[in-house]
Amino acid sequence: MNTVYKLACVVSLLLSATLSYAASPPWPPRIVIIIDDIGNSYHQGAAAIALPGPVTYAVLPFSAHGKALANMAFAHDKEIMLHAPMANTLRKPLGPGGLTERQTEQQLKQTLRDNLDWVPHVVGFNNHMGSLLTQKKAPMAWLMDVAKERGIYFVDSRTTPTSVALSAARAARVPALTRDIFLDHERSEQFMQAQFDRAIRIARKFGKAVVIGHPYPSTTRFLAQAIPQLDELGIQLVSVSALLMIQREATQRSDMALKKATKKPAEPVAQQACYLWDGTPCPTN
Repeated sequence: MNTVYKLACVVSLLLSATLSYAASPPWPPRIVIIIDDIGNSYHQGAAAIALPGPVTYAVLPFSAHGKALANMAFAHDKEIMLHAPMANTLRKPLGPGGLTERQTEQQLKQTLRDNLDWVPHVVGFNNHMGSLLTQKKAPMAWLMDVAKERGIYFVDSRTTPTSVALSAARAARVPALTRDIFLDHERSEQFMQAQFDRAIRIARKFGKAVVIGHPYPSTTRFLAQAIPQLDELGIQLVSVSALLMIQREATQRSDMALKKATKKPAEPVAQQACYLWDGTPCPTN
C-alpha cells in the first residue's frame, strides 16, 4: 500500500467522521411554533400572544388589528413576521397586500416591501396560502431579492408539495426554514395532540421541527397546556431566528472541522548539509 493511498484512506475516514458529526441532530431537540393569521381578531390574537415561551407570530398585512397585536407581541418579547398573502390554486381571495403570479417583478417586489413596512418589528415572513405562487421560480426569486435586501428570513409554509420557495431562498442566501407540521387543520384536541406528538418525534429524529397553527380558541387552549410539557420531554421551544442562528453556528462548526480534517500536512523542511571551515562534515552526536 503506497503512501498516497494511505493518505487518501485517512482523509476519507476523517471526512466520514466529520460529516457524520455534522449530520447528527443537535441536542436538545428544538421546536418552533408559528401562529399564523394574526390581525383579523383582536381577542383571539391577544389570547395567542399570551401563550408561554418564545412563540413566533405571523401578522397579516393591512389587517384590522395587525399593528396593535404586533406591538403587543413585541412588548411581550415575542418574534413577529409578516404573513404574506400569496396566490393559491383555488383562487381564494387574498385580501390587501396579495402577491400573485400576474404581477410584474417590480409590482411583486414593491408589494412585499409595502407589506413589510406595514408590520411593526418584522424580522421575517412566511406565505399565507400560496399553493400557486410558491411553485413559480421567477416570482419566488424576486421575493427573495427583497428578503435579502431587508436582511430578513423566510419560512415556507409549504402549502403545496411542489413548492420551490425554500430552494429560491437558499439560492439567494436568505436564511430559511420549512414547515414540518400543520397543527390545527382539524380543531379537535385529539387531532392536535397527534400532530404535536408527530412534531416531537420529528424534532428528536432531526434536531428540529417547525409547527404552524392559528389563533383559534381551541388551538390556544391546547398550546397553553402543551407548551409547558416540552421541558419535561427534553424539547426546547425557540423562535424562528433562534433556530436559524443555532443552525448557522452548527454549520460553521462542521465547516471548520471539515477544513481541519482535509488540511494538507506541511512538507518537512529539508536540512542543509553542514561543513567545517576545512570542508569536513560537521560531527554528529
